[in-house]
Amino acid sequence: MGKLFSAHGAARWLLVFAGWVVLGRVDAIDLAAGLVISALAAALSLHLLPPVRLNPRAMTAYAARFCAGSLRAGWDVAWRVAARPPLVNPGVLTVPCAVPQGLARDAFKALASLQPGTLPLAGEGPDLRVHCLDITAPVAAMLDADATAFRAMADAPRHG
Repeated sequence: MGKLFSAHGAARWLLVFAGWVVLGRVDAIDLAAGLVISALAAALSLHLLPPVRLNPRAMTAYAARFCAGSLRAGWDVAWRVAARPPLVNPGVLTVPCAVPQGLARDAFKALASLQPGTLPLAGEGPDLRVHCLDITAPVAAMLDADATAFRAMADAPRHG
C-alpha cells in the first residue's frame, strides 16, 4: 500500500475515483465506497503495472498526430469506397514494428486499430501483421512514424 501514497499512486487513485463518480451516483455512501474501492483498485494496478514516466509534450504531439491522421484516413477511406468502382486493394501486410512486445505493443496496436483503413492483427515477433484497405498505400511508413511518436511518449526502448 506504500506505493499508493506516491505521486503515481495518488494520480491513479484519483483517476479511478473519477471514473467511479462518472459511472455511479454521488450519494455520500457511494462516494465513501468509491474512495475505498478506488484505493484498492489503484493499489492493485500499481502492483500489476508499475508506474511509467510519460512525456507530456510527446503525448500532445502524438494526440495531434493521431487526430490529424484519423481525419485524413477517414476521408481517404470514404473516398475509396464511394468511388465507382471502389478503389480498394485489401490485404495483409507484415511490417517492422519498433514498439517492444508486451503491454506497450498491445497499447500501440489498440491505438493503431482506431485509424481507418488499417487493423493490426494478432502475432508475435518483431514484425506487425496489419490488415489494410489498400496494400499499395504507404502503410509501413505510416506505422513506423506512428510507432516512433508512440515510443516517445513513454521513452520506450527500441525493439531489436
